[in-house]
Amino acid sequence: MESNEKTNLIASHVYADYSSKPHHLHYTSKISRVLWLALVVTMPCLAPGMSFGYSAIVLDQLPLTVDEQSWFASLPSTMMPIGCLLSGPLIDKLGRKTALMVTNLPSCLGWLMLSRQPVNLYVLYAGQLLVGMSVGLSTTPATVYAAECITVNYTGLRGCFTIMTSIMLNFGMFLTYLLGTLMPAYVVAYVAAFVSFAAFLFIGLLIPESPPWLFGQGRRGDAEFSQRVLRIAQPILQTSRAMSLDGDSAAAVRIRSRIVDRLAEPDVYKPMAIMTMFLFFQQACGSFVLTAYMIQLLGGLGVTVNNYVVTLLAGFTNLAAMVVLSMLLTRSGFKQLSYVSCAGYAASMVLLAVFLQCYDGGDAFVTNVVVIGCVLLNMAMNGLGLRPIPYAMLGEVFPTDVAGVAGSIVACMSSVFNFVAIKSYPYLRILLGPGVFALYGVLALLTLVFVAVIVPDTRGKTIKQIGDEFLRKKSVSGCGGDSYRKGSCSIADEVI
Repeated sequence: MESNEKTNLIASHVYADYSSKPHHLHYTSKISRVLWLALVVTMPCLAPGMSFGYSAIVLDQLPLTVDEQSWFASLPSTMMPIGCLLSGPLIDKLGRKTALMVTNLPSCLGWLMLSRQPVNLYVLYAGQLLVGMSVGLSTTPATVYAAECITVNYTGLRGCFTIMTSIMLNFGMFLTYLLGTLMPAYVVAYVAAFVSFAAFLFIGLLIPESPPWLFGQGRRGDAEFSQRVLRIAQPILQTSRAMSLDGDSAAAVRIRSRIVDRLAEPDVYKPMAIMTMFLFFQQACGSFVLTAYMIQLLGGLGVTVNNYVVTLLAGFTNLAAMVVLSMLLTRSGFKQLSYVSCAGYAASMVLLAVFLQCYDGGDAFVTNVVVIGCVLLNMAMNGLGLRPIPYAMLGEVFPTDVAGVAGSIVACMSSVFNFVAIKSYPYLRILLGPGVFALYGVLALLTLVFVAVIVPDTRGKTIKQIGDEFLRKKSVSGCGGDSYRKGSCSIADEVI
């Protein structure tokens, strides 16, 4: 046990070394190959992502009450926290690859239950619960694997690749909207089950285990083989320095290796607090509400155009915005793009609320243009940052030795927020009318302020450098005067 704890600490030193220092690459990885690897790693997110849009297409085909509809749409969120909590131990104990494979098991079973005919409401509920668990299981492993194995040689492109998890989830949502216009909902569920099975095979056959995790298990030979397969930089294993830990230092190793103690350290609890609040604001804005109720929402707002076509267009807009985001991240950081996303999202919500409150709906053409325009603007701004960026940052802000646990805890909290947001929307719509969209707009503006003041800028920094910033003590005197003018400090530095 003590040997394993010591090995885990050595692994964190090793990974910090090779992810923070410029080493000569033994292999030249081409972007096309790295992109293919990223697609394979994020494939387990595709079928869970299809659940984001499934309620929108199936609720229109089921005779459910308002309360039953809200439960059906929000039930996946109740199991997402369980999946998130399970993903941490799976990632750290069984490995990143195994965690990615396990994701597909509840997903496949859940979609098969959703495809059951004749319809049984309770079987559908059970299917939604399993699919929700798969969503919670899917997000963190792919992000952690990408940060450790795919972007280690491409620090400048790290944001582009880590955002692919969100792109795949939202491609799943778009695929659901597309298939929903062509076939019944239960057939869409069969397709999703097949996708889960295919992802299981792809992960098992095409990618190796994460080298940093293998180092942490004392499997140096396997780690070096995995690095050769992945064609990433060979780490400098400072065995003599790491293995010199003995005596009193061994006790320190045992203490630091305990997860509870690590969670109490600044480089862990500070990013956990910041990311939890970021995800709270993301969900409070209704970032996932429109996609869950899209078809019903459009009908309720007086849109006379085919709601399935508009929903498909909205899903494509959201997906296209995320693809654009992945390209922009090679030049801009998460923080800068979040400003644009939050501002545009707020504008779309406030404009929609004002229009619905002031216009009498006499001209159907005007209603269609304004409402659809606001919805498409909302989906574009949502995809440009507010929806994917907080999840992508989970793979960047935590030290590698606790990335699985810390990321899963934060993702768990996000799932709780997601459940509350989706479950409460029908009742807020009845209570506030168009004012619910104004509320979302105001909360988006508060999110903008939070990002500007609190969220750190991770662009161009290694995971170790980001962790060092959280460890570094801040003081007003240390970040005053010329430091601000030179850009060496920020308000976020003082807060964290």
